[in-house]
Amino acid sequence: MLRIFKPTSLRGNLERNTYFEGWFQKVYAKEYQSSFVIIYGYATQNTEDKFGFIQILFPNKATEIIYFNKNEFSCDPDRHIVRMGENLLTTELIQINTKDLNIHLKLMNNQVVKTFRNSMGYSYFLPNLPCYHAVLNTGHRVTGEIKQKNDCFIFEDELGYLEKNWGSSFPKTYYWLHAVDPNDPQVSLLFSIAEIEWIGKKFNRHVGHVHFDEKQLDFRSLKNVAVSFQRSSKDEHEIRLTSKTLQMEITIRHRSKVQFKGPSKGRLSRDIIHFPDAIIQIRLSENNKVRMLHLIGNFENLGSF
Repeated sequence: MLRIFKPTSLRGNLERNTYFEGWFQKVYAKEYQSSFVIIYGYATQNTEDKFGFIQILFPNKATEIIYFNKNEFSCDPDRHIVRMGENLLTTELIQINTKDLNIHLKLMNNQVVKTFRNSMGYSYFLPNLPCYHAVLNTGHRVTGEIKQKNDCFIFEDELGYLEKNWGSSFPKTYYWLHAVDPNDPQVSLLFSIAEIEWIGKKFNRHVGHVHFDEKQLDFRSLKNVAVSFQRSSKDEHEIRLTSKTLQMEITIRHRSKVQFKGPSKGRLSRDIIHFPDAIIQIRLSENNKVRMLHLIGNFENLGSF
């Protein structure tokens, strides 16, 4: 029972049917004005030779995906220590070595979140949801290097972030956004809204928070909040959150897009369009005061509400 409150622990069982578990490591490097993304995990409905996976995104590159045989994959049941072959992924160290790729990153000053309920609230306790989500690290500092063929990226105290998902499938319809202020590591945004299916019913749930001025605003704590979509186009979205105490407008302007693979019924088979380094503007009105925030974020938008 204690593992239910330990976000770093393994959630599932490698022998479990129709199941996936995946971690999303993001580094925003101010030096390169770009995000680097490492997604890794396992999918039990993949073929045995593609049981484990690592997806990697570098600036101005197509996403790379590396698969691993089931007998090469292991995960500590109590701590976040994932091994695939000779590669090691933890909350403190990432080491990936292949023919064309070498990654060595140290993760320090972790801002660990100690409960899974941080993003889903009490919805986390509903059994057999298709997908669960949690933030593991709201921020950490990243130092090290990445070498890929003729490219070399050096990191000195850059900003990192870690979250995870697990279950059987991503929601069919969802928004997901994580953004930071490159000039102020104390400013960040997490926002997600998804259509949830459970025991034959469908309902929308939103989660997230915004950090600024040394305080955190938890969207779940807002009373009688309404989420609306003001406009949507190929290159821009606007989301509005309104409650009795505040109004927040999030404007998202796309730039380049890439494609990841996401889970569907325990198989890594769904194409996920991902927008790295979108331009995010927040207008927050609270107690007759207006606060403007300018961020860079990673954004996904599947389906429509």
